[in-house]
Amino acid sequence: MIEIFDRNTMELLFTYPLDTFRGKDLRGLRLKAANLSDQDLEGAVFEGMDLEDTEFSNANIKRANFKDAILVEAIFNKVQAQGAVFKGAKCSSSTWAGADISDADFTDTNLEHANFKDVIAHGAKFISVKNLKGIILWNTDCSQADFSETNLNDVGDIDKTGLILDEAKGIK
Repeated sequence: MIEIFDRNTMELLFTYPLDTFRGKDLRGLRLKAANLSDQDLEGAVFEGMDLEDTEFSNANIKRANFKDAILVEAIFNKVQAQGAVFKGAKCSSSTWAGADISDADFTDTNLEHANFKDVIAHGAKFISVKNLKGIILWNTDCSQADFSETNLNDVGDIDKTGLILDEAKGIK
């Protein structure tokens, strides 16, 4: 059994009857502003959910489906998100410090003011990203990432200090 709390008030939101969320379709749960830190969410389905202000720090979200989800101000610090899908998600002001997002798909996302400090993003897809204004890519390793139809040089306030783009595709 898993107890899920509001990350701001620490109020108990609900008790989940199983010991893991791995591979589960969670679209019926109210998870906005929930604390899902340290949870095993590998392969879980969050498609189209409102997850604004939700915390996933230190969670396993490998191959999870966040397609079209609202992830504004969500916290993904130190997550394992290899192969996760964020297509069409609203990830503005989200924080990913120390995360591994290798092979994750951010196609058509909004990454305005997202913080990717010290992130590993090998082979990640940043195709047709809608908004990069104010994004932080400090010490981010985007080796072999795909930036097709995304112009990293089009926005002046991107922090690219230490950005690694070895063998990245679509760089203009």
